[in-house]
Amino acid sequence: MSIDPVSALLGTASPWEWWRGVDDLWRWGLHAQKIWAYDAADDTRRAEIRRERLAGMIEHARTRSAFYRAHWRHVPPGSDDLTAYPPVSRGQLMASFDDWVIDPDLRKADLLKFVADPQRIAEPYLGKYAVWTSSGTTGVPGIYVQDADALALYSALMTCRFDLGARIADPRALVPEPARLAFIAAVEGHFAGVVSWERQRRIHPAIGASARAFSILRPLPELVAALNEWRPGFVASYPTMLMLLARERAEGRLAIEPRALWCGGEGLTRADRAAIEAAFGCPVVEDYGASECMNMAFACRHGRLHVNDDWVVLEPVDEQGRPVPPGEASASVLVTNLANRVQPLVRYDLSDSVTLDDSPCPCGCGRPSVRIEGRRDDVLLLRRIGQGKGEVRILPLAIETVIEEQAGVHGFQLVQTAPDAMCLRIEVADDAERAKAFTRVKRVLARYLKAQGAAPVTLSLDPQPPEANPVSGKLRQVRALPPGSLQPTLTPTSAPMP
Repeated sequence: MSIDPVSALLGTASPWEWWRGVDDLWRWGLHAQKIWAYDAADDTRRAEIRRERLAGMIEHARTRSAFYRAHWRHVPPGSDDLTAYPPVSRGQLMASFDDWVIDPDLRKADLLKFVADPQRIAEPYLGKYAVWTSSGTTGVPGIYVQDADALALYSALMTCRFDLGARIADPRALVPEPARLAFIAAVEGHFAGVVSWERQRRIHPAIGASARAFSILRPLPELVAALNEWRPGFVASYPTMLMLLARERAEGRLAIEPRALWCGGEGLTRADRAAIEAAFGCPVVEDYGASECMNMAFACRHGRLHVNDDWVVLEPVDEQGRPVPPGEASASVLVTNLANRVQPLVRYDLSDSVTLDDSPCPCGCGRPSVRIEGRRDDVLLLRRIGQGKGEVRILPLAIETVIEEQAGVHGFQLVQTAPDAMCLRIEVADDAERAKAFTRVKRVLARYLKAQGAAPVTLSLDPQPPEANPVSGKLRQVRALPPGSLQPTLTPTSAPMP
C-alpha cells in the first residue's frame, strides 16, 4: 500500500492517524493534570473525588444502559451505597451485550466479525473505538470496547505512576537516545496488550519507529536471536516469559542489556522478581490490570501494588459476596471501572483472589495496595526432538493462545500426566462437541509443539470437566509435572499426536 506525500511527511500511514495522535496527546495531558491534582490533594478531597466519579458512573450506567436499568430495578435511584447494586459477571454482560453498551452502533454480531479477522488488529472500529477480546479463565469469551478518552487515561496512569525504582529514579534516564522497546506477548489475536501497543505505534511515529512486538509462539531460540538483533532498552512481557529469558541470559545465550523490565498478566512472586532482576541487573516493574479494566494498580520500588483508586474501585469479597477485611485473602474481587463509559463495569466479578494491605508503605504512597493471587499457570518442560538434546520449555500463555485462537476452544484444562503425555479437559455439555473440539486441539497442539522442537507427546481426552481453584474460582489452564519429573514414560496410554 502506497503512502501519500502528506502521510510520509507526518510519519504516519495516513493524515487521520496523525490527527488521532494529536488528539491522544491532548487527552493525555488533561488526564495527567487530574492525576497529579489527585495525588497532591489531601485525604478529604481525594475521597470527594472518588465519590463524585462513582456517583457519575452509576448515574451514567442507569440512564444510558438498558441492561443496568433492568439489573438495578430494585435499587433506589441516587443510592450512594455501592453494595446495594447487585454484582455482574462476564456471562451476564456478554449475553446482554447490545443492551449493556451505551453506543447503539455497537452490536455484538458485528464486533464478532471484526475480531475474527486478525488483519484488523488495532484498527479503529467505527473510526473511533479500540476493541479487544479476552477469554481469561472463566471460559466465556469477552469483547471490550474503549473510546479515545479511556485509552488516553490508561496511558496517563502508566506514565504518571510507573515507578521504575531507585536505580532509575527518572524515567527519562531510559531514553538518553530513542530507546528500543520490545513487547513479547500473544500478538496473533485482538488481545488488550497488542491492540494497545499497535495503536500507540500507529498514532505516534516516534514510538512506532522504536517499538517492536514479538510473538510468544516463536520457538525460544528464534526469539532470543531476534531480541539479540533488536537490542531493546525496555522489555515488556509476562512473568513466565521473563523467567525464561532470565535463564537464557544467565546461560549466555541472551545478550541484551535492558534498563528496565515490565511484567503483567500473571502473578509475580518475590522469588521470581529477585531472579529476574539478578539476571538482567535492572528493575522489574509490575502492574495489575485486566482486559475489563486496564491499569488497576502499579507496583512501587518496594514491590507493593498500589491501586489507582481514583479510577477503579476494588471490593474483595468472600464466597457469599460479603466484604473481606484487610489482611485476608478474598474469594473474588468486584471491580468498578470509572474510566470506560462505553461499556460501564460496576461491581464486575473478576474472580481474582486479592488481599488488601492497609499498612504504611516505605515508598510513601498514600494509595491502598493489594496482593494478587492472579493467573499463573505452569511452564511445560518437554523433551527435545532427538537423543541427548535436552528439554524444551513451553510458555503456558502460548499454549492457551494456540488452543483458543487456532482451535477455537475455551474453558479447557491441559494437564501433563507424564514427561511425554498430557490429558485435556474441555468444558462442553455435549459429548459429540467435546470429541470434535479434542480433535481440533490435538491437531493444532501437535503442529505447535513440533515447531518448538518438542518430541511427540501423547494427548488423551479426559471426560471430567476442568477443575477450578476451590477458593478463587480461577482455572489453571496449564498444569505441568512437578520439578524433576522429566523422565521416560514406561507405558503410554494412547497414540502420540501426529
